[in-house]
Amino acid sequence: MEKTPQVIIPDSENAKFTCPNDGEISQNDVIFLCNNCSQQELKIVNDVYLCPSCLRPGKNFQCMICESKEVKMTFKKLSHQKR
Repeated sequence: MEKTPQVIIPDSENAKFTCPNDGEISQNDVIFLCNNCSQQELKIVNDVYLCPSCLRPGKNFQCMICESKEVKMTFKKLSHQKR
């Protein structure tokens, strides 16, 4: 059986993800958790697709390395882009 290759998305130049256990991690090591917002509500904010729920503090991101739901996202540059 052939293994499907993992798709790697380039990290945003504006967003930084920090896990309490693993330190700064790649955007590819983060799972975006949201059961509240629909796909139509997604917006591009600082080169990252986010929903209104993910813009509020909470447990919206999970580390795929250690499964912590305490991953924090911060922006390196502040520019509010909407597309």
